[in-house]
Amino acid sequence: MEENLKLDPEAKVSPEDFQALPKEEELDAEKIAAPSLTFTQDAWRRLKKNKGAVISLFVIIVMIVVAFGSTPFINHDTLVKSAPKYANLPAKIPGVDINGFNGKLKQGGVWVDQYKANNIPEGTYFVLGTDYLGHSLAQRIIYGTKVSLIVALVATFFDLTIGVSYGIVSGWKGGMVDNVMQRIIEIISSIPSLVIVVLMLLVFKPGMTSIILAIAISSWTTMARMIRAETLQLKSQEYVLAARTLGESPIKIAMKHLVPNLSSIIIIQTMYTIPSAIFFEAFLSFIGIGISAPETSLGVLLNDGQKNFQFLPYQMWYPAIVLCVLMISFNLLGDGLRDAFDPKTRR
Repeated sequence: MEENLKLDPEAKVSPEDFQALPKEEELDAEKIAAPSLTFTQDAWRRLKKNKGAVISLFVIIVMIVVAFGSTPFINHDTLVKSAPKYANLPAKIPGVDINGFNGKLKQGGVWVDQYKANNIPEGTYFVLGTDYLGHSLAQRIIYGTKVSLIVALVATFFDLTIGVSYGIVSGWKGGMVDNVMQRIIEIISSIPSLVIVVLMLLVFKPGMTSIILAIAISSWTTMARMIRAETLQLKSQEYVLAARTLGESPIKIAMKHLVPNLSSIIIIQTMYTIPSAIFFEAFLSFIGIGISAPETSLGVLLNDGQKNFQFLPYQMWYPAIVLCVLMISFNLLGDGLRDAFDPKTRR
């Protein structure tokens, strides 16, 4: 065709002179190379790339299911009633012949079968052994994990209610209202949580009530400060100014515009609040001003186990391992969520 055009400049071009390219060879400058994803879908895609965060999420889900799903199968009476006949028995797993997991305990350099020595009936065994009162360590660890998770849920509840709402109001109002509200937070933050718990003990007995009240008073301040700082930036955005110009009420603006844009900060801070609350409860119970025997928690188990640690180390090792795994999992998941929701880490 080009030769004909060169030879005859006046030649006319007809549609038959053109041949369509195959579909796969079409050039489309508007073609999108990647699928369209929402912010949540993009965050989940990046979170899945973090193997540590995914494994931690799986571990947390398993621990929550075991802790709360086993409640119907655990008799609360067996957690508080002593059984001296079964005291200080080591772990025994049927079919496993490994020292430390076959019912044997090292005494004087010799491994002794404690189940036979204590005339334990055949077929009776404890997967993680027993404590000095004959309680099953496995059941008490599961119940103690449940208590720790309940404390974490309480801390999360106060973070999401008091902390988020307080921070939004403080940042949205600004001026004198913001100054007064921030001074209140500074006063609360200046009082150690341990002092608040001790003051609670003057009114309430040691237990969940005093821990929950201490968390309700002081745990939400960090969340409130972060939400307030972000609200100060968001309230000057164009879409917020447009909503205010159209006459939207502050409550509707907060629910429709502020909270969705604050969701990443809320989720990430919550993931860091949970392990702090778990450690707080375990520490208080360990030093004797939290949950106390015969009730159980991971802190109580650690306190009981350290008394016999030299001769029966397993009584402290097992609850310590569960506590460490629980806290590390939440921290790794929090790091993963921070990277997934942070726009600067997008790739």
